[in-house]
Amino acid sequence: MKQIYAFDVKREVVREVPHVKKTKNGPVETTKKVKKTIKNKVIFQKPSIYDLEDADFFYGQKYNEFINAGFLTKAMLAKKMGDLGGMTSENGQEYLSELVSKSVEAARVVEFFEGSDSLDEEQKNQLEDAKKTYTTTTKEIQEIELGLRSQFSQTADAKAEQKLIEWLVLNFTSYEDQVDDTNKEIFPLFEGENYDERRAFMMKLQEDEDTDDPSQLKIKTLYQSSFETLIRVASIWYNKLGDDQETVEKALVELFQDEEQ
Repeated sequence: MKQIYAFDVKREVVREVPHVKKTKNGPVETTKKVKKTIKNKVIFQKPSIYDLEDADFFYGQKYNEFINAGFLTKAMLAKKMGDLGGMTSENGQEYLSELVSKSVEAARVVEFFEGSDSLDEEQKNQLEDAKKTYTTTTKEIQEIELGLRSQFSQTADAKAEQKLIEWLVLNFTSYEDQVDDTNKEIFPLFEGENYDERRAFMMKLQEDEDTDDPSQLKIKTLYQSSFETLIRVASIWYNKLGDDQETVEKALVELFQDEEQ
């Protein structure tokens, strides 16, 4: 199966290695425990056409479940907010469009004058005003979009999409592991024959109980270190913002670099 995106997860393991211990009776062959940092490649694989049909069916099921549970659809909420004069109303959309136009125009002015060593006083003032306009309009647009995103996150559409993103991660995540001195193999990260079993396995990994089982500890560490990135990657791919290593990496930087700082 073709991969969409892959990244390395580092983890620390304890290994027993041969060791010669010096004693008063001479050297004695024994072992000692040493810590070693190793890397596992975590892979989000590309669903097939048949998988996408299953994904659409799963989304429809969850969408209907949330509708039956009383959640509004995005269209219903947008109409309700528009009727109350919110940002989805005609006036609200016109205001947002004006903000975007101001921001774009300011960005053009900044791009045109920025870096020039031969600006007169009027051009310098234009550049300074454009920078201020771009900063204020961009901030306001982001605040509006954040508010709308927050409101629409509780709709049946958004809830169903969240479940679908989780379904994609559970079904199409694998990891690469060393099986002997020279060979590596690919294994599914989440155990189970279907979504419910894999989700149950994920919930078990979320438990805080410590384990001494090396294989369980490995999977737990991989899960904890990769799940947030996997959710982001699956969302980027699902929303058609990236479909290979390069475009997904670019989207991750553009969308989430502020959160990493």
